[in-house]
Amino acid sequence: MSCLCSLQLRSLLGSLSGMPSFAGLVPSFPVNLVATISAMAPGASLAVSASATANASLVANLSLMASLTAALKAAMGVNLAAPLSLSAMASLQANLSAQINSLNANAGMLNISGPSLSALLNALLNLLHLANLIIAVRVALGIDLRASGAIAALQARLDAHASATAHVSAMASATASASAIASLMASMGLGVNASAAASLNASASAMAKLMLGLPQINVNLAALADLSALMALIAAIKAALGVNLLAPNAMVSLRLALSGLPLSALASLRVSAMASATANASLSASASASAVAALNLSAVASANLSAAARLSLMMSLLANAGFLLMPPGSCGAPCPIALVAALT
Repeated sequence: MSCLCSLQLRSLLGSLSGMPSFAGLVPSFPVNLVATISAMAPGASLAVSASATANASLVANLSLMASLTAALKAAMGVNLAAPLSLSAMASLQANLSAQINSLNANAGMLNISGPSLSALLNALLNLLHLANLIIAVRVALGIDLRASGAIAALQARLDAHASATAHVSAMASATASASAIASLMASMGLGVNASAAASLNASASAMAKLMLGLPQINVNLAALADLSALMALIAAIKAALGVNLLAPNAMVSLRLALSGLPLSALASLRVSAMASATANASLSASASASAVAALNLSAVASANLSAAARLSLMMSLLANAGFLLMPPGSCGAPCPIALVAALT
């Protein structure tokens, strides 16, 4: 069992507040550029917001399940999409309760940092967009943005994609919900079939039961979301540019990493307004719609997963900042678990 260490959290918040200004280092990019490039990857499916679908509650709950499943797997190695024994579920619940209680005990420290975390996140958005762009271009198109001719090759691919998506018909909206459901199921390692639907219904019920036995997360949601996003951003920048923004020499390393990138040319790329709606709404999407329509996912749609969003944020934070967790009483500060116990 581990809990969130007050000293580690204080040190992290101090490091974040002490970051130098990154203003002006990176230009802004076309807003739909990363989404467009991601849609060009082989096997990419139609993205759609839950509010735009007829199955809004089902898509919303599936999205929460996928997010929580991914966050828990990254942070603790636990796969909620697979059946858990009673002892494994009890152990998970005890561990999560300890982490939530310790997070709540540190709520004051985190909540007061909310405005500065939000300001830092906004200041780093262009850098995040660049990191996501580098990764998307590399993964989806196999293009190294530092290579000669990379911009010309990328613009050619964007133009070709824009031409293809210009012919997307109303079929896209008709199959959007089914595509979203199929994509979310795939993200949890599930196919679109009756057996997978039964597993999802069971998982939804198990998740709802798990969260009923957990303490409520009482920290400011915006502050938790911003800290989680910042740690994910720092991880993305390290993956894309090889720079740790928390290191003492981060600015020097970042300037060196950026010097080899065609930043002005990237900011000038032409992206069609329609291009982020991928042209994959075709025969495969139609087949997906038929398969999804045959599924019984009633337990998923009706499950009470209202606490999943906060839990996902906490687990995402811990997945990217595992150093915050330590055995109770071992970090040299008054143990948050003991503090909570003393107050109850």
